[in-house]
Amino acid sequence: MKGKQPEDLRNGWKACAEKMGYHCAENTDPTLPFDGLMYRETVMVAVRLKKVRYGIGDNCIIEQKFPDDLEALRTLPLPPYVLRELWIRTQNERAYRRFYVLPGTTAEIEENTKEGYRNTHFREAYWKKAPFRIVIPLRKEEGGKS
Repeated sequence: MKGKQPEDLRNGWKACAEKMGYHCAENTDPTLPFDGLMYRETVMVAVRLKKVRYGIGDNCIIEQKFPDDLEALRTLPLPPYVLRELWIRTQNERAYRRFYVLPGTTAEIEENTKEGYRNTHFREAYWKKAPFRIVIPLRKEEGGKS
């Protein structure tokens, strides 16, 4: 067999999360429908991994395509401050697409600069023309300003 062996889904997830500064812990309880937790200073995320053969479109409605996976994440017996994400890996792209799973909706993560994550489907032209920009100060600036 020629070429590099395909990476295992869980090992690939751990390597990707560690590049973004997270520590990972696999789920060892088979009754809970998620694959693991990733955590860093102030963030904890429950992750469910999904591998699909064909790529999902940019306009795909994720709630209709993977309703069971989303419902499983929403009903996890975890505190509300633990974020929930669905990571989808396609055979052809060999990259993860991340989706926040919130109680009433989902949102695809296109770019997270703190983590150094950029989705392969990032719409740079769209965001450059966005009608608004917001800066959220997370720390006090030098000189006492907040």
